[in-house]
Amino acid sequence: MTTCLLLLLSGILFAVQFNVNKYFQLYKTDGNSSAVCFALLGKASSAVLFFLCVLLSGEPFTANGYTLLVGGAQAFLNLAVMVFGVYVLKIGSVGAYSVSVMIGGMAVPVLFGACFLDEKLSPARGAALILIAVAVVLSAKGEKKNLTVKAFLLYAVLFLCNGFMGVFTALYTNLWGKGTGDFTFMSVTSAVAVACYLPVLAIARRRERKRGNPPDGESSCRNLTRKQKVFFRLSPFLSGALNGVANLFIVIGTASEGIGSVVSFPLVTGGTILFTSIFSRLFYGEKQSRRTIVGNLLILASLIVFVLY
Repeated sequence: MTTCLLLLLSGILFAVQFNVNKYFQLYKTDGNSSAVCFALLGKASSAVLFFLCVLLSGEPFTANGYTLLVGGAQAFLNLAVMVFGVYVLKIGSVGAYSVSVMIGGMAVPVLFGACFLDEKLSPARGAALILIAVAVVLSAKGEKKNLTVKAFLLYAVLFLCNGFMGVFTALYTNLWGKGTGDFTFMSVTSAVAVACYLPVLAIARRRERKRGNPPDGESSCRNLTRKQKVFFRLSPFLSGALNGVANLFIVIGTASEGIGSVVSFPLVTGGTILFTSIFSRLFYGEKQSRRTIVGNLLILASLIVFVLY
C-alpha cells in the first residue's frame, strides 16, 4: 500500500512538472536549443539533488558500469522521443502523439515485467490496465489528420522509445544494480544524461546560428512581471527536481522488493494523466471535454483497483 501511494505521488509530481514545462514553453525562445537546454539544466539539478542525498544519507557510492549504461540508454531514448516527437507533430496529430507516448510508457514495461521478470498481473488489474489505455485515447486532444505510413512508423518509434526507458529501469533495479543505492543510481544517470545532452545542445545552437536564428533571441517572457520572470528562469531546475523525485519513486516500485513493473507503470501513467488534467484546469483554466471527464473517471476507477487489488 505504501509503495502504491508513492507511485501515485509520482504521478502528481509528473503532473506538476508538465505544468511547469508548459509555462516554459509558453515564453521560451524559438528553436530546438532552448528545449534541449531546458532538459539539460533539469537533469543537472537532479544530479546535484541526488548527489547531496547520497552525502547526507551516508549511502555508499556503489555505481557500476551498468549504471552508466542505463543512464546513457535512457538519455538516448529521451532524446529520440524529443527529436522524433518534434518531427511527427509536423506530419501527424497531437492526439496520436500523446497516445503513443503514454500507452508505450505503460504497456512496454508491463509486458516486459510479465514476460521476463515473472511478475503477476491479476485479472482485476489487467482489466484496469485496459481501462487506462481507453482513457488515454479518450483524453487525447489535438486536430485530426490522415494517418500516413511515415507517421505510423514514427508513432511506433515513440511508443517503443518511451516504453524502453521503463524497461531499462526495471532491468537495473531487478538484475544489474542490486546493491546500488537508489540515490546513487538517480545521481549517476542524471549526470550521464547531462553529458549526453551537451553535444546535442552545441549542435542545435550551431545550426540555429547558421539559420540566422540565434538561441539568445527575444523571448515572450519580456512581458512578464518580475516574479513571473524569476519563476520562468527557475522552471528548468524545478522541473528537473520534480522529475527526479518522481522517477525515484518508480525505481522504488520496480525493484524486486517493490511491487513490480506491472503495477508501477500503470499507477504512474494513470495518476499522471488524471492529475495533469486537474492541474491544467486549476493553473491554466483549461476546459475539460466530456471525453476527458469520462477518461478521468475511468482512470480514477482503475487506480482504485490497482491500489486495493
